[in-house]
Amino acid sequence: MPNLTVRNIPRKEYAALRKDAERSGRSLNSELLAMIHERSETRRRRRAAIRQIDRLREQIARQFPDQPDSVVLIREDRESH
Repeated sequence: MPNLTVRNIPRKEYAALRKDAERSGRSLNSELLAMIHERSETRRRRRAAIRQIDRLREQIARQFPDQPDSVVLIREDRESH
Protein backbone atom coordinates (compact mmCIF):
# COMPACT_ATOMS: atom_id res chain seq x y z
CA MET A 1 0.00 0.00 0.00
CA PRO A 2 1.37 3.47 -0.84
CA ASN A 3 2.65 5.76 1.88
CA LEU A 4 2.34 9.53 2.14
CA THR A 5 4.33 11.97 4.24
CA VAL A 6 2.69 15.25 5.13
CA ARG A 7 5.04 18.06 6.08
CA ASN A 8 4.69 21.60 7.36
CA ILE A 9 1.21 21.22 8.82
CA PRO A 10 0.28 24.50 10.51
CA ARG A 11 -0.06 24.09 14.29
CA LYS A 12 -3.69 25.22 14.29
CA GLU A 13 -4.72 22.62 11.69
CA TYR A 14 -2.69 19.91 13.40
CA ALA A 15 -4.39 20.62 16.72
CA ALA A 16 -7.82 20.57 15.08
CA LEU A 17 -7.01 17.27 13.33
CA ARG A 18 -5.78 15.75 16.59
CA LYS A 19 -9.02 16.83 18.35
CA ASP A 20 -11.13 15.37 15.54
CA ALA A 21 -9.20 12.11 15.76
CA GLU A 22 -9.66 11.94 19.53
CA ARG A 23 -13.40 12.67 19.27
CA SER A 24 -13.86 9.90 16.72
CA GLY A 25 -11.62 7.46 18.60
CA ARG A 26 -9.10 7.23 15.78
CA SER A 27 -5.39 7.75 15.34
CA LEU A 28 -4.19 10.70 13.29
CA ASN A 29 -3.43 8.34 10.44
CA SER A 30 -6.90 6.79 10.56
CA GLU A 31 -8.50 10.23 10.76
CA LEU A 32 -6.62 11.38 7.67
CA LEU A 33 -7.61 8.20 5.81
CA ALA A 34 -11.25 8.78 6.79
CA MET A 35 -11.03 12.37 5.55
CA ILE A 36 -9.52 11.27 2.24
CA HIS A 37 -12.19 8.60 1.83
CA GLU A 38 -15.00 11.04 2.66
CA ARG A 39 -13.72 13.58 0.16
CA SER A 40 -13.35 11.03 -2.61
CA GLU A 41 -16.88 9.71 -1.91
CA THR A 42 -18.26 13.24 -1.98
CA ARG A 43 -16.56 13.91 -5.32
CA ARG A 44 -17.78 10.59 -6.73
CA ARG A 45 -21.37 11.35 -5.66
CA ARG A 46 -21.15 14.87 -7.05
CA ARG A 47 -19.95 13.57 -10.43
CA ALA A 48 -22.74 10.97 -10.46
CA ALA A 49 -25.32 13.66 -9.63
CA ILE A 50 -24.05 15.88 -12.43
CA ARG A 51 -24.29 12.99 -14.89
CA GLN A 52 -27.86 12.30 -13.72
CA ILE A 53 -28.80 15.98 -14.07
CA ASP A 54 -27.35 16.04 -17.58
CA ARG A 55 -29.36 12.94 -18.52
CA LEU A 56 -32.53 14.50 -17.12
CA ARG A 57 -31.89 17.71 -19.06
CA GLU A 58 -31.48 15.69 -22.25
CA GLN A 59 -34.72 13.79 -21.57
CA ILE A 60 -36.61 17.02 -20.94
CA ALA A 61 -35.16 18.59 -24.08
CA ARG A 62 -36.31 15.56 -26.11
CA GLN A 63 -39.79 15.58 -24.53
CA PHE A 64 -40.27 19.32 -24.94
CA PRO A 65 -38.24 20.31 -28.01
CA ASP A 66 -40.05 23.63 -28.43
CA GLN A 67 -39.07 24.89 -24.97
CA PRO A 68 -36.02 27.18 -24.86
CA ASP A 69 -33.04 26.21 -22.77
CA SER A 70 -33.07 27.70 -19.25
CA VAL A 71 -29.83 29.55 -20.02
CA VAL A 72 -31.66 31.44 -22.76
CA LEU A 73 -34.58 32.22 -20.45
CA ILE A 74 -32.30 33.48 -17.68
CA ARG A 75 -30.32 35.64 -20.10
CA GLU A 76 -33.52 37.14 -21.51
CA ASP A 77 -34.81 37.83 -18.03
CA ARG A 78 -31.58 39.56 -16.98
CA GLU A 79 -31.48 41.65 -20.12
CA SER A 80 -35.08 42.80 -19.66
CA HIS A 81 -34.32 44.54 -16.33
